[in-house]
Amino acid sequence: MGVGQSHEDAAHASSPEQLSLILAERFATKCFTPLELTHFKDNFFTRATDQGGLKYWNERTLSDFLGIPDHSDAHCPLDAGPVIFRMASYLGAFPFQTTLAPSVLTFEAMVKVAVLLTERYGKVLRRGQRNRIRLLFGSLADVGRREIEKPTPKEEQLEDTETAASHAPGFNIDAPANDDYDEDDDDDLALAALESLDAIEVFKHDSRIDKKVFEARISLNTFRRLLMLLIAVAPLKPLEDVSIYTFDLSEDRMNTVRKEADNILAAFSQEATGGISYKTFADTIATSFPYLFDPLTPLFEHLLFSKNLDFSQKRGSDATESSPFPTPPAAQPRSITLPGSFESTILNSSVISHLSFFLPSTSAKQNILHGNVRLHPVFSTSAHGSSLTSFSHNVLTWQSGTLLLLEGADTKTNMPLTIGAYLPQHWKFPTSTSPNTSISTLPALFQLSPKHTLLQGNPSPSLQGKPNHPPAYFSQHHGIAIGCQIPPPSRTSKPPPTPHGAGSLLINTTLEIAELHISPFGHDGVFLPPGPSLSSNFRSATKTTIDIYTLEIWGLVPDPSSSSSSQGIHPQSAVEMQQAKWNFEAREAERRRHINLKAGAGDSAAESARWLLETAGIIGDDSGVGRAGGST
Repeated sequence: MGVGQSHEDAAHASSPEQLSLILAERFATKCFTPLELTHFKDNFFTRATDQGGLKYWNERTLSDFLGIPDHSDAHCPLDAGPVIFRMASYLGAFPFQTTLAPSVLTFEAMVKVAVLLTERYGKVLRRGQRNRIRLLFGSLADVGRREIEKPTPKEEQLEDTETAASHAPGFNIDAPANDDYDEDDDDDLALAALESLDAIEVFKHDSRIDKKVFEARISLNTFRRLLMLLIAVAPLKPLEDVSIYTFDLSEDRMNTVRKEADNILAAFSQEATGGISYKTFADTIATSFPYLFDPLTPLFEHLLFSKNLDFSQKRGSDATESSPFPTPPAAQPRSITLPGSFESTILNSSVISHLSFFLPSTSAKQNILHGNVRLHPVFSTSAHGSSLTSFSHNVLTWQSGTLLLLEGADTKTNMPLTIGAYLPQHWKFPTSTSPNTSISTLPALFQLSPKHTLLQGNPSPSLQGKPNHPPAYFSQHHGIAIGCQIPPPSRTSKPPPTPHGAGSLLINTTLEIAELHISPFGHDGVFLPPGPSLSSNFRSATKTTIDIYTLEIWGLVPDPSSSSSSQGIHPQSAVEMQQAKWNFEAREAERRRHINLKAGAGDSAAESARWLLETAGIIGDDSGVGRAGGST
């Protein structure tokens, strides 16, 4: 690959092959640093197969380098190698997938694969949408010829010309006729690429052939194999050894991986003809799994670091500090959970991976696994019992956001269920002040099993700080309410919270029964309706009554390696401060037992004690009991 190709050369290029090479050159020089490109070349050419002067990677080479298991790997029951190779062969032909895919994985093709899967194309394709949904769908989809309405004589002449072009079976992509998608919105990446090469007309011809003749769908088997890999490697950090997460997976671990893959797969409605259409794929990813393909970024960034090139050895003892690449992490996966008062009976590594596909960190730019978030145990019915007093002591005093998880069974079908709520703000704040506006993420209500369902938080400004529509609410009289409407109390009664909007969760005072309400309507509530792909499952409002097995609350604390630590918000100090608060609450509760609050009005000591406790907010109207809170 040369480095001096000009824009004029691209403008006069006459074939997709020439344009494809020019785009690969631009990607290489503008999307990678010179040092990254040096490492990339070393990785590629030291492993490439040479056949008649053509250097390329085959499936085994790609799988071995990335650490992706395939059917020949006896140590791992995952079989994702062929799927990843198929994806790479499709992306390597970008933006001429119809005529050039499957692509031989030459150096130029691998450059495009790395740029597209690590989303570095923004430096070159300024018009391109920063998403890869269409490309990823094409890389996974199978092709089936569909029946086409009888064309007019003019259309027949056009078809005769178009069908003479070659197609690559298994890689052509089409937006199915019943999907009603605007193709211009879906082709921004390819259009931007070809616009930069002055090759728009080539693209339009290429795309028209594809959309005229073929209809593509992703087979369930192909997508399940990819999902299992993504679940297994979701915690992967840059330059971390993939084998930490894929080598010698135990039977128990594989069972949890399969279970979560099936729960996720169930969210993609399957049409009668089988497989997943583009509209379903795009809708479901956009509304339910915004971070599903995040693990592909650190996976393919391995191409940009070669173990053969250790420049620090030539720079003396101080060279390590100036090295542009971080030291590869130790071969031990880091847990997102912190030690505390209980071990989870709901969370495992596969469930955490599932959560990371849709839950953000404190900023929505990263998922909960790769952002500055750790989970600290706050409350569990298994460890703390089913007392509302214990819940109030542990949860209402927690000073940051929380993750609620509930495991139980549908009382009608006895089917196991796992549901939860993501609440970025703490449960209690003074009603006289507005909520914490520094929190940039919205709450979410979700179901993890048996079928993934996500109700995202409503960003409507009219709901911000609205006291009668809190995301999270607690009352000694009624229990716990998520996303409900709180009626104003009267002199004689305290009406219970009522379901409102598209989704609500009610938990009774014994913490033994829950009600999950989901509706396809209700855009005025805390949570928005499920995405379009799930609308067929919720044609009307549904109510699911659940026998609770376990209820857990996990506190969100900053990661020690994040920027929050440098700003004085260290997780250790945050947890220590929280523990001190819990200890103070326990001492005050013990002190109250020795104060006779039932003494007559003339008892000055009792009155003084009551005044002190009310001033401290431990009893009375300011104690937090019945107070609304949560994310807004």
